[in-house]
Amino acid sequence: MKPSNKALATEDKLSRTVTTILDKAGQDPDPAVLQRLQQAREQALGRFDERIRQPAGHGERLALWLLRHTQALRRSMLALSFAMAAGTGVWLAEGLLVEEEAVDAAILSHELPLEVLMEPHFSGSMHD
Repeated sequence: MKPSNKALATEDKLSRTVTTILDKAGQDPDPAVLQRLQQAREQALGRFDERIRQPAGHGERLALWLLRHTQALRRSMLALSFAMAAGTGVWLAEGLLVEEEAVDAAILSHELPLEVLMEPHFSGSMHD
C-alpha cells in the first residue's frame, strides 16, 4: 500500500523537526525523550528509503514530466491560443465578406437606375 502525499509531507516535516531537535539541542534533553526522537527519526528515514525504492506511479510520472517540460507546455499553449485567435478572426472575416456579397448581389439584382447606384452614400447605407 502506497502512502498518500499528505502522509509523505508529514513524514518529511517530522524528519526535519527531529533532525533539528537532535542536531541543535539547546539544553540537555531527557534521555528517554532523546531516545524516542532518535527512533522516530530512524523510522521516518526508513519509510522515506522504502518510498524511494518503490516505482513511481502514473500520477507521479506525469507530475514530474510536467515539471520538466513547463516551458515547452507554456509555449505550446501560447501557440495554440494564437492559432485559435487567428482562426476565429479568419472565420469572422469570411462570414462578414459572405454577408456583404449577399447584400451586393441583392442590390444589383433590383432594377434601379444607374444614377442611384452611383451615389456615394447608397452602398454604405444599404450595408448598414
